[in-house]
Amino acid sequence: MDTLKLLIAGVLLGVTLAGRLFQWGQRRLARSLVDGRRIKIGCYVKSSQMTRWTNAHFVINSGSWTWEPGRGEMRALAADLRETSVREASMSDGHKVIAPIRYMVIECTSSEGDVLIAAPPGQFEYVFMALNRT
Repeated sequence: MDTLKLLIAGVLLGVTLAGRLFQWGQRRLARSLVDGRRIKIGCYVKSSQMTRWTNAHFVINSGSWTWEPGRGEMRALAADLRETSVREASMSDGHKVIAPIRYMVIECTSSEGDVLIAAPPGQFEYVFMALNRT
């Protein structure tokens, strides 16, 4: 019985610690954005011509954004990229985007075609706002 209580206490402590770390990260990200500092958000991107998701960083720096490509097909995003809709990632988006966190997908259009940007919950708002600002 004591082992069960210890296990439950450990799980509760772990959940509490994970929640605190997540809140701390969110506050730090928001402070950086308000102070005008450069922030990097890990995202996945997929164009209409691609079959696989590419991971990289969406970088927001005092009113503008840039794309730092990772490994994969998508090396750059179009400058005239604008969002058309937002949705939660679904099973059809693929395993990489839905596990272990349910990413939010921002559907965009540009002169080069349609693009999907998947950002983690709690951070996709910053990507969304940066796309709408330009």
